[in-house]
Amino acid sequence: MEIEYAISTFISIMAIVNPMGAVSNYVGLTQGFSRKEKKEVIKRAVLVGAVTLIVITFIGKAIFDFFSITVDSFRVGGGVILFLIAMDMVRGTTSPAKLTDKEKIDSIERAQIGVIPLGIPLLAGPGAITSVMIAMSDTSQGYPALLLVVVTSILIVMTISFLILRQADLIFDRIGRAGTKIFSRLMGLILAAIAVQFMANGIIGLFNL
Repeated sequence: MEIEYAISTFISIMAIVNPMGAVSNYVGLTQGFSRKEKKEVIKRAVLVGAVTLIVITFIGKAIFDFFSITVDSFRVGGGVILFLIAMDMVRGTTSPAKLTDKEKIDSIERAQIGVIPLGIPLLAGPGAITSVMIAMSDTSQGYPALLLVVVTSILIVMTISFLILRQADLIFDRIGRAGTKIFSRLMGLILAAIAVQFMANGIIGLFNL
């Protein structure tokens, strides 16, 4: 079970964070930046994304308890959110949950681009947070050892994100915006399937099927 849980957790987080999908946004936001400035932006974005998701990992159960939310109801609701984001990815559009017009305007300041919008919400947006909380739902049912799996998955995904963004200019030159859109669509299909499974598991639990 732990191996299956680890694989599904990693894939779900990887699909929703979708670092390849962030390449075109990163390239556009950092035009005219020096190499040093770009490195600082990437470090800040990955750090903010990792810290945000790890914090959610540890306080997820407290959030469930505080709002008296059942794990199954959150699976259904979270699955719906992830499915909607997946549909935007499949259509090749940036989900409003990922990046709003206001955040695009705010990102003009170079110092904060790594925080907003790259760190939040592009890497650690509502979808990624939802995915982590759903993954943590198993640990809230008596599997505390699996906490390590979630944190490790986050760290691996953020490490991959760091490596991809470091090569973002080269990747964008090679495959262009169309290539990143194709990859995002593939990730969207995977995420849609994961979201449907989340909803199915939640419905089964809610109605004791």
